[in-house]
Amino acid sequence: IMNIIKTINGNELKKLLSVTDGIFAERDKAMLVLLYNTGLRVSELCGLNFRDVINGEVKHELKVRKEIAKGKRERIIPLNDKARMAIQELIYFNTSKGYDTSPKSALLQGRKHGRLTRQHVHTIVAELGRKANLDIDIHPHTLRHSFATMILKKTQNLRITQMLLGHANISTTTIYTHPSRDDLSSAVASL
Repeated sequence: IMNIIKTINGNELKKLLSVTDGIFAERDKAMLVLLYNTGLRVSELCGLNFRDVINGEVKHELKVRKEIAKGKRERIIPLNDKARMAIQELIYFNTSKGYDTSPKSALLQGRKHGRLTRQHVHTIVAELGRKANLDIDIHPHTLRHSFATMILKKTQNLRITQMLLGHANISTTTIYTHPSRDDLSSAVASL
C-alpha cells in the first residue's frame, strides 16, 4: 500500500487542543499550535531558548540555530500570528509557574523546571491524539507533515517548502507532493 503522509487539518487540531487538561494544558496547547504553524522538528522545539523567540517582544521570525538544527543547517522560519501568540502563551505560562525565563532558559519546561525532552513531547502529543479520538496516530512529526503539506498547497513551491523545513535535499521535500488524506477524501466526495 502506498504511504500517505499523515497530516491533520485545522478541525483535527482543534480537537487536539480541546482535550488538553491539567496544569500543563496551556503549555501543551501552545506547543501544538507552535509545531503546527512552524514545522519545527521536535528536537528543535525542545532546544528553543527564550532568546530565540523574544527580544523585548515576540520576534517575527524564528532563527533555528545550528546547535539545534538537524545537520547543523541554520534556517529562518517567519512566525505567523498564531505562532507568535503560542510563544506569548508559553512565556506567560512559564512566568505564571515561576519558571526561569532568562534568555538561555528553555522555552518548554516541565514539572521540575527542566527542559522538556523529545520523548516527553512525543508522549504528550501521542496521548492527546488518543484522547481526541482522531483517525490516525498523532506524533510531533505529524504536525510537521501538516505544516509542510499546507505550505506546499498554498505556495505550490517545493523550494519554499524545502527551505522552511530545513531539508538539505529537495528530493526529501517531494514526499509532500503525494496526496494527503484530505485530498483523497475531497476527490471521492466530489463524485
